[in-house]
Amino acid sequence: MPTLARLRLPRLAFLLIPLTAAMIIGCSEPTSPDADVAAALPDASASMPSEQAGETADSGDASAALPAAAEPDPSTSETAAPPVEPMVLPPLDPILPVPVSEAETTPSTAAEEAMPSPEPEQKVEQNTEPVDEKKPESAGEFRMNPLREGGDPPGEASTAVPPATKTSSSPAEEASAPAKKTFGKGKHSGIAFDPVKENGPIFEGWDKPQLALVISGRQDGYIEPCGCAGLDRMKGGLSRKHSLFERLRDQGWPVVGVDVGGLIKGFGRQAEMKFHTNVEAMRKMGYDAIAFGKTELQLPAAELVSVAASVGDQQSPFVAANVGLFGFESELTNPSRLLEAGGRTIGVTAVLGEKYQSEINNAEVALAKPAESLKKVVPAIKDKADLLILLAHATKEESVALAKEFPDFDIVVTSGGPPEPPRDLTTVDGTDTLLIEVGEKGMNAVVVGFFDDPQNPIRYQRVPLDSRFPNSSDMKLLMMAYQDELKRQGLAGLGIREVPHPQKELSGEFAGSEECRDCHKASYDIWKTTGHSKAWATLVELDPPRNFDPECISCHVVGWDPQRYFPYESGFLSEKETPHLVDVGCESCHGPAMNHVDAELEDRSEELKKKLRQALVVTKEDAEKWQCMTCHDLDNSPDFDFKEYWPNVEHYEKKEKK
Repeated sequence: MPTLARLRLPRLAFLLIPLTAAMIIGCSEPTSPDADVAAALPDASASMPSEQAGETADSGDASAALPAAAEPDPSTSETAAPPVEPMVLPPLDPILPVPVSEAETTPSTAAEEAMPSPEPEQKVEQNTEPVDEKKPESAGEFRMNPLREGGDPPGEASTAVPPATKTSSSPAEEASAPAKKTFGKGKHSGIAFDPVKENGPIFEGWDKPQLALVISGRQDGYIEPCGCAGLDRMKGGLSRKHSLFERLRDQGWPVVGVDVGGLIKGFGRQAEMKFHTNVEAMRKMGYDAIAFGKTELQLPAAELVSVAASVGDQQSPFVAANVGLFGFESELTNPSRLLEAGGRTIGVTAVLGEKYQSEINNAEVALAKPAESLKKVVPAIKDKADLLILLAHATKEESVALAKEFPDFDIVVTSGGPPEPPRDLTTVDGTDTLLIEVGEKGMNAVVVGFFDDPQNPIRYQRVPLDSRFPNSSDMKLLMMAYQDELKRQGLAGLGIREVPHPQKELSGEFAGSEECRDCHKASYDIWKTTGHSKAWATLVELDPPRNFDPECISCHVVGWDPQRYFPYESGFLSEKETPHLVDVGCESCHGPAMNHVDAELEDRSEELKKKLRQALVVTKEDAEKWQCMTCHDLDNSPDFDFKEYWPNVEHYEKKEKK
């Protein structure tokens, strides 16, 4: 409970305040800069979070919006390559799911953890006596959660006494306690997750190739899965990608790794730290060629050079035909690379598309038109290479146009295309050039194998980076170093500043959930049974802890914008400075409530009290349409189903007599 600088009157039973609509506590994944948190406003439903979150909400089932295996659209896709006949793969050991321990999982959003306590709930005796409106004890009584015990559905308010304080149970009673309730389609479903069954087998029919190209891109800052829906159920991350490289090399495959860029998202110190971490991880994996994406080129050129420039005999893996750090005359970027692997010489170059160039405002980076640069680079390397690859950080349309203009390329990799790479290999229409789409958020890699087989010389595999791949100890060390640096920098070092909450003028500062307890005891007791009330612990207890990572903190505390990763004024700053704001609490959804607390305790005018009460109302419709999706989005909670989760957090308060 926050320490107040002024005396407060004792909280009395007659001060219990009924709200006028359904309210939720703490019902709080990516990110739109237009998504302001306005849970306190009656018309807040006009503020939608992110595009993905909005799509999920509109569907009514978040799991339906999870990107599925993208099939090429017959009306728009390029010419499909001949189908690959399945064969048995004797040399390659099966890649099986790896059990994930609690210590290894990444943060689990409190909202995803929102479920009843495994302990038996207290039986609530119904009050059969008529309510005396003159009695102070009845003025603010609450209805218990009607769906938690199969009671009356939301509608006319029924009267029930607040739950009794739980007493300690005997071992026999604990042994007979009901099992933890299962619900939803994700980690709370009670159904073990099988990544092979869910995402399909890989490398069926492959024997050892002469050369294996591992192709990736669009990491988009997702260096590890959030884990909010259960780490085993999510795809992506540097750790699993490293395990893929290691597994293929352990099988004796000659591997070449190329990436089409797009390593980070956003701006600021944390984005710079992610770029450093990403590049170090890719060096460890043995990437041979990496393109610059539009997001990293928005960083200061000095940051790019510090990790992307060649040092001594160590040549940089970054290539760019039409990008010059500190100008082309500096020659800090390589226009192309020649690689030797599997008895072949591979020529690789990269370009940044014209559409994306218009989004970069960085005077330290020189840019040229892709076609003009390729006219110089392609003749210089095509006669030296057996295989020519273009990494096009560009739209799919521009990438296809470049492939047609420069038919010498055997493979064109594009950063455009759908969230999931196509299931089957495609070619650019009217050419023999292979077109590789990488998807987004680093959820998949693509492997192209070259074989001494005239009937089937090239094979293609979309590889979901799921829990069939074990965690990498090397990547864990990088994650530990990254989290340690976030802790060392602190919010100030990361350039994160507090901003005023949209409701500050009316509702004041954040008070903390304990300030709500006495007047809203039944709602508070329901909240305490949910994972929302344990949200902070899920970050602290992780290995390594994530409780200094703004991208994790934002959905685990009170007083942050969950989509843009910054605190509001008077919101959470640290466990030491603002201990009363840890966990996903009342104000995470209802907004700051200090003025409401003051008005009720200091007996202000009824008009003011009603106005402040109304400002805190969040209806069930608002919760389903947008509020919960600010954290339960596709990144953090892809299996979230509002109808499944709502009964575990819902609470209602008795309507006021008019």
